[in-house]
Amino acid sequence: LVKIEGDGKPHVFVLEMIAGNGRVRATLGETTLSLRRSDGAFVLLGPGEREVPLTDAGWESYRRERTERFLHLNQEHRLALRDKEADYWKMRHERAREVVAAKPKLAHDGIDAFLEASWAKVNAEAARSKGGIDFATQIKPILADNCYRCHDQKDKGGLRLSSREAAMKGGDSELPAIVPGKPEESYLLELIHPDADVDIMPPKGDPLPEADRKLIAQWIKEGAPYTEAGKTIVPTELTGDLEFLRRVTLDTVGVVPSAEEITAFLDDDPKTRRQNVIDRLIADERWADHWTAYWQDVLAENPNILKPSLNNSGPFRFWIHEALLDDLPMDRFVTELVMMEGSVYGGGPGGFSMASQNDVPMAAKAHILGTAFLGVEMKCARCHDAPYHDSKQRDLFELAAMLKRQTIKLPESSSVPMTTFEGRKPLIEITLKPGEVVKSEWPEPFAELFVDELDEALLRDPADTREQLAAYITAPRNDRFPQVIANRVWKRLMGAGFVDTPGDWEASKPSHPELLDWLGRELVASGYDIKHLARLILNSTAYQRKPRPEEPGVTPDFSAPVQRRMTAEQVVDSLFSSVGKPLESEELTMDNDGTQVEKNMISLGFPRRAWEFTSLSNERDRPSLAIPKAQAVVDVLENFGWRSSRQEPKSERETDPNVRQPAIVANGSLGRWVTNLGEQNEITDLATRPDIALDELVDEVFLRVLTRKPTDEERVVYAELLSEGFGDRIIPEDRRPPKIKRDPLKHVSWSNHLSAEANRIKIEMEKRAREGDPPTVALKTDWRERMEDMLWAVMNSPEFLYVP
Repeated sequence: LVKIEGDGKPHVFVLEMIAGNGRVRATLGETTLSLRRSDGAFVLLGPGEREVPLTDAGWESYRRERTERFLHLNQEHRLALRDKEADYWKMRHERAREVVAAKPKLAHDGIDAFLEASWAKVNAEAARSKGGIDFATQIKPILADNCYRCHDQKDKGGLRLSSREAAMKGGDSELPAIVPGKPEESYLLELIHPDADVDIMPPKGDPLPEADRKLIAQWIKEGAPYTEAGKTIVPTELTGDLEFLRRVTLDTVGVVPSAEEITAFLDDDPKTRRQNVIDRLIADERWADHWTAYWQDVLAENPNILKPSLNNSGPFRFWIHEALLDDLPMDRFVTELVMMEGSVYGGGPGGFSMASQNDVPMAAKAHILGTAFLGVEMKCARCHDAPYHDSKQRDLFELAAMLKRQTIKLPESSSVPMTTFEGRKPLIEITLKPGEVVKSEWPEPFAELFVDELDEALLRDPADTREQLAAYITAPRNDRFPQVIANRVWKRLMGAGFVDTPGDWEASKPSHPELLDWLGRELVASGYDIKHLARLILNSTAYQRKPRPEEPGVTPDFSAPVQRRMTAEQVVDSLFSSVGKPLESEELTMDNDGTQVEKNMISLGFPRRAWEFTSLSNERDRPSLAIPKAQAVVDVLENFGWRSSRQEPKSERETDPNVRQPAIVANGSLGRWVTNLGEQNEITDLATRPDIALDELVDEVFLRVLTRKPTDEERVVYAELLSEGFGDRIIPEDRRPPKIKRDPLKHVSWSNHLSAEANRIKIEMEKRAREGDPPTVALKTDWRERMEDMLWAVMNSPEFLYVP
């Protein structure tokens, strides 16, 4: 591999390798070769002139640099391999574009055109209904209590009452439920009348009171507006430039903008700066870091570094990240995931195939695929027919059989025993009996809902049921798939979706079906490029407006984005990035010396971003298994809605505020790390610049942390705090005390964690983690602590946690 020309003199070389249980660990540092210099110190032996001392500090610097190098080297190899399938995917995308081109033309073109037309329609209805019956407060509660259970979440008899258009269309009877202005022709009034006999609605309970029936009749007579009486839609104005920059940077790359990004944005042409920064951010590699976290939740990526438990998967997080880094089209993303090839433990899509301690792993995966890409919630169908959804247990197990590539016999452990219901009628149906054999085929109800016939030209191996399943999901004629993806991206960027339950389209129907149809077509025509979709949304006026708080129970009209709090990952990553401090953690493993087999323990490496953390699995064990720095990060993530264990898919996290959130940032170890002015902190670099003025320093801190300059009042407060001693805050180099150095600690691994010494080492590690890095010796203590107080106060303002 490498030829080395020596000097002919004797030298001491040391070859080290981490190996155990007949295997080696495929991680950086698994094998090292070092050379002893004449002064007795060892350096890594490698090509080039760079000298890397074999010390903790030297190795840490080398590890970071090599990790970045290997990320790019791996990408080069991946892209070269994927290019071998380029012709096949080009053919598929050409066919998809042909399908889109053959569809009837839509009424509008562009996000803002669709929204403005919908607002005009609503405002016209509001004008007509002014002074009349209010749908939101008088009619909707009646429908919600008596009708929506069957005619909104479901479409019993082919009828939905959740929108004016659907009600006017009617159901299987082919009679319109509502004829605006004509109650005598509205079939709904016949159905809710006590004389309707067996056809009466609602079918159970008492008939609707006469007062409710008269109210509905009068509402229909007034035109049946599905809007609040007299309420008009008034869109908010555009955000300011810096508010926009903070929002779009968080939404694309997951962190607040850096000082350099702010300067470049403000120096750009005001007419094109927003479009330019969108293009730059969408092309940024950090896009993959931000969006990986979302798909980990949606796809229930759930590895465990210590002994797998229920529904643990392999760490296919790395495949998700690589797919996003490579701009993999969404149809190809789904296909690679469904095929589940590659390494199970090494980060390939094969890791998706795992569902440990699960009697039918592929049923768990079928459930995930249904919610993620088809908007079909089949959680209940895992053990019985779904009581509030259309899915039968057989539907789920047919998908599972396609994934398994063979028939599946339903085990007793995957069915609710009928003895559970002795003495009473069950509320659920069990139509698939234990022991029944289920074939691997696309479920019949799905054929009616999505696509009824598969184009075999899309298949490389027509006999492979996994490939069939991927093709069914991503077929160009399957409108649901691109619309589900479009809805997911829209909700993530706008704060609310057209379907506000992204993984369950039976719970509600799209609020703006024409716009959603247009976005789905755009996704397909672009070759399933999710970044094309994001670019359309980010460039729209709708996205760039000032936000409003969410109105519970009100269908969003998208006249303003919904005000959002940062995600857990955005909080952690932005805390570090705002002060220019790298995220630091121990290796996420308890098998540092590689003595365990992968099915028991894995290594997830050294995290660079928050999405790389996982359950640390040590809370139930002993101090010697603690991972103190990682635990400090996980504590913050969990308090902001992140799940350390993702045993099932989830499209929406808990975002309600709680008292622990400000407490963990203000008083936790992580907050101390980022506000302490140590050597690895760009705020320290600012504060030790001899030429910086006090006002400039205060401005820079606000720009970096809050992406704005301070108000006049804030500037006065912090100038007063920092002015005393500002002129001589910097200690001359020749009078500085030596930097604080801590003695390195020995490593604790699974193989030696039972010793008393292991506990002592971990307790010391926890103490050091709480303290954070030693402070800089370049600043006088009193002034430095006041500067840290300022940074702490700005970072702990509620403003920091919200997307503007």
